Amino acid sequence: MRRIISYGNVFLLSLIAIAGLASAQAPAQSSAKTTQYFFVLLNRPANAPQLSKEAGEKLQEAHMANIRRLGAEHKLVIAGPFLDDTTLRGMFVFYAESAAQAQEWADGDPAVKAGRLSAEVLGPWLVDPSAIHDPAEPAGFEQYTVVLMKRGEKWNPATTKAADVMKLHGPFVRKMIDEGNLAIAGPFAPGDPGEMRGVVIFRVGVEQTAKLLQDDPTVKAGLLKNEIHPWGTGKGVLAAGQPME
Repeated sequence: MRRIISYGNVFLLSLIAIAGLASAQAPAQSSAKTTQYFFVLLNRPANAPQLSKEAGEKLQEAHMANIRRLGAEHKLVIAGPFLDDTTLRGMFVFYAESAAQAQEWADGDPAVKAGRLSAEVLGPWLVDPSAIHDPAEPAGFEQYTVVLMKRGEKWNPATTKAADVMKLHGPFVRKMIDEGNLAIAGPFAPGDPGEMRGVVIFRVGVEQTAKLLQDDPTVKAGLLKNEIHPWGTGKGVLAAGQPME
């Protein structure tokens, strides 16, 4: 389906998007019972090695070739760079049989093997498969807003009050989808002990996303807190985002 990566200016990111869009197809439905989606955050380590321009370009070529291969093998279904200046550089979504398998694929990326990126696998990510599509033709690049939903100060899902609040979260998400604001959303498996509880990808900009999230019942109640980042991926992979600025 699509794949983008992580470093360089907007022009480079656009080239990456176009280069990676052509290969992956929808995952085979025959394996749907055993295969799940896993979300991967690509971070820039503090001790990432410095590379010359030539070495950086070669690594980027190898990185993109690997992305195209994973797409062609129906393993990588979404990829894209974060567009702000933080240690978060990009993300992958793998269609894999286990977190260990997704980690193996992520660790095999040349940029990860070279120490320029590190891969954190989260999931299973419980999303609606119908929200993920084949890339558009001709290829393009669109901007979205990724919201990392983390445990809030009042996170305690075992209480009755928390359960009541969580019941309101589903209708809120549905409303965001119906109004054309949200492309895909899903929690991580309930038993996952990590801080990250889910990921939501909005079709609108950062400021509008922040404003919409003020009405999220789980955020208002302090159960969840959000971390917001501009992000991009190939045109057509998700419901339409914003044109690349």
